[in-house]
Amino acid sequence: MTSVVTPELFQAGFQAGREVLAGRSTAAEVRHRLMSEFRLPSRTVDGYWQCHLALLSGTRFRHTLQADGWRFNLTKIEELGPVALMTALETFMEHIVYLKTKTKGNEPGLHRVHKEYFAKLRDVVQFDVHAVELSNQIVAAMTEPAEVRRERLRNAPSRPEQLLVMARVFKRSPYVIAEVLLRANGICESCGAPAPFVRKDGSPYLEVHHVTRLADGGVDEVSNAIAVCPNCHRERHFGVDYVEKDDTSAV
Repeated sequence: MTSVVTPELFQAGFQAGREVLAGRSTAAEVRHRLMSEFRLPSRTVDGYWQCHLALLSGTRFRHTLQADGWRFNLTKIEELGPVALMTALETFMEHIVYLKTKTKGNEPGLHRVHKEYFAKLRDVVQFDVHAVELSNQIVAAMTEPAEVRRERLRNAPSRPEQLLVMARVFKRSPYVIAEVLLRANGICESCGAPAPFVRKDGSPYLEVHHVTRLADGGVDEVSNAIAVCPNCHRERHFGVDYVEKDDTSAV
């Protein structure tokens, strides 16, 4: 097979992704159709039809995709409103960070696309986009020479600026949290160690983690939640053992 990506693939991949989302086609069907039409390997075409679904749902995306492909999909998602665009940009930035840390790719074209749509988001609503912006700045700072970073540290204000923002959050059930904490009875359900400390009210401190993230379509139910210590909680979000298990091509 050849490996020529044409602009028509962006539209075809988007349409295929919408078909899968609506249940009108299966992943196997759209994959076979795109492979036949564009004469590309399965992993390449998967990136183009799965990109839109990943941006909509906020799930991890590990395919290689041209900047124009990201721009096409972000334009479509922009039409759905600022909340959808914010989710997409968070997912996009996570992918850029992944490229930087895992594949050592700088991808300046992707940074430009992210900056373009991030500016559009800021023009229409004041959500808590600072976290997305900070992630972008951290990636940039890590690529600068050490002497540049030291100079910036010397000139940085010691008291950070305060921002008043609105954040998009899930309204979680307090009963699910309570039931899971009671079930754990002060023992981390990941590592089996006792809670690292007690709260002022004397209760053991554990955090409730959703096994399948709410942002990934997980349910806010006791069966999808565990009580974990802070270390295990952070590991499940950022640890290499858990991240690598989620680094699949399927959306």
